[in-house]
Amino acid sequence: MEMRPDERFAVLRSIGEECIYEDGLCLMLKKKLDPICYVWFEPSPIMDIEQGILKTIYVNKMVTAGCTVKILMADWFLQRHPRIGNDLNKIRAIGCYNIAMWEAAGMYLDKVDIKWLSDELNHRALDYWPLAMDVSRKYTMKRMASYSSYMAPYGPERLPAAEIIYPCMQVAAVLCQKADVWLFSMDQRNTIMLARDYCDDIFKENKPTILLHRVLPNLLEDPDFQDERDPGRTIFMLDEEDDVNEKISSAFCPPRVAVYNPCLEYIKSVAFPWFGNLEVVQKEGNGSNKIFSSMEELIVDYESGDLDSTDVKLALQKAINNILELVGEFFRSSTEAQALITAPKFQDQITADIRKIQMQNKEFASL
Repeated sequence: MEMRPDERFAVLRSIGEECIYEDGLCLMLKKKLDPICYVWFEPSPIMDIEQGILKTIYVNKMVTAGCTVKILMADWFLQRHPRIGNDLNKIRAIGCYNIAMWEAAGMYLDKVDIKWLSDELNHRALDYWPLAMDVSRKYTMKRMASYSSYMAPYGPERLPAAEIIYPCMQVAAVLCQKADVWLFSMDQRNTIMLARDYCDDIFKENKPTILLHRVLPNLLEDPDFQDERDPGRTIFMLDEEDDVNEKISSAFCPPRVAVYNPCLEYIKSVAFPWFGNLEVVQKEGNGSNKIFSSMEELIVDYESGDLDSTDVKLALQKAINNILELVGEFFRSSTEAQALITAPKFQDQITADIRKIQMQNKEFASL
């Protein structure tokens, strides 16, 4: 049954923590039955559930709302990584592994068009490079450096040049596509605001709506504790049940506190959208089960103390493991899919590189 424009707006708006050009989204949905929605994704050799499960939830919502969905695999930009380098065959293998993860999670891939940025650049070089150059002319080196995740605490003098040109190239990649809506994660917000500012500076009339989806917090995130090197900070698509249980058991989940509570955020972002409810076994009480149909209902019980943090963790463990069991079963039953897991053989080295950089950051900051 075809959705009304207001229903499609509600579905799409539910994806984004923030929506840029929201008024434009309302008007566009009244005019177009099948708006073109692009999803930005940079291939990842170590895929977490935000990249795998949340992206699946969001893409399926877009498809349900009648959108023509295209995922732009930004493979060209992964060449910035010092270990991967400019071998696009390696990067393409990583991207295929990511796509297999989405298939395992149940993404409607038969209704999604996968595009590779490297192919787009080859086909549309005359559009892309002049646009990237124009963006770079209009803004300062200082502003470009501020977008880099490698910025602190190295300082501009130690920043790789690739990180300076990346924002200009990303803005060009976004504006070269004929898109009505773009989906990015919230940690890409600064670069997206650069794209918005550029559109304003050149008086561009047709601006795509930007949806920014939430970023899952570190499971170990305490206002006074942030250590990105700890593998317990997030859950990965290929984590075994014991791994998931250990990570969630060690997660930060202060009793009666719903704000800045990673476990509750995982329930809100993953469990409820996936299952539509959450079953909690309340062992501290009479051992009865309670099924929560909304996050608001769960928060009321949690903040009042009627719901124990240990029970919440056990419910979250069960929910995540049930989701990842589908992923594991997919790969166990397909030799072709198993081959994709082992294709990016440099995963361990990449992890080691990331930890080395983070350790250097920490040492530099202490000087």
